[in-house]
Amino acid sequence: MRINNVVKITGIAFAGMLALSACGGGTSTTAAGSSASASSAPSASSASPSASASADGSSSGAYKAASWALPISDAGDKLGSIKGDSFSVDIYQVATDVASKDSMFVDKDTKENLLKKGAPVVYVNYVVTNTSSVEIPLSHSLITPNAKYTDWKYLGGMPSDSSSDQFKKHGLTSSGIKLKEEAPFKLAPGESFNIAENFAYTAGKEAEVSATMTPAGADGKLDHDKKEQAETKITLK
Repeated sequence: MRINNVVKITGIAFAGMLALSACGGGTSTTAAGSSASASSAPSASSASPSASASADGSSSGAYKAASWALPISDAGDKLGSIKGDSFSVDIYQVATDVASKDSMFVDKDTKENLLKKGAPVVYVNYVVTNTSSVEIPLSHSLITPNAKYTDWKYLGGMPSDSSSDQFKKHGLTSSGIKLKEEAPFKLAPGESFNIAENFAYTAGKEAEVSATMTPAGADGKLDHDKKEQAETKITLK
């Protein structure tokens, strides 16, 4: 199998690039999204929320936010869902924009930056819900889905624009947790939280989205015996 490496600009970035996402043994679903024509270099655009979060962040639309979670947005086009044994993830394409700065990753051979300033990016929001009948205690790692184009040839995940201002601009959060909240983050049955990411945008392109849930044990450590993984495929609009 051919393996392509990525040269990093910083030592920290190199360590991050070599981290492989675990391939799961969980269940998966078929994405509900379909491709549609769009500009490959969009100006900033953001979907209007179909329902607004309440002032205390307790609910938004069909979702009930956990007490420690930031308000939930269900804006955008729903592209599909992930179904795990104990959780689900609804996937929304919320906005397109351009990268505010160069990423820290370049191609080893071409020396081209993998996400240049001004390159089109897409913002995807994940709404995670406890679908089990028991409370799920989570660590700071929560349940963090991530997308990767099916033809992505590099080790590790795809680069993104880390600017917090860009997330706020589109009404999204890259952390999902209110300030000063402490682990474990207990997710009761039926409760949800949301967390977003961005990556290089190509309309009509297929991506695989995977999610891993490793609950915290009574001692606060991760309980790897109860680890769950699930994935699905989506097509960007």
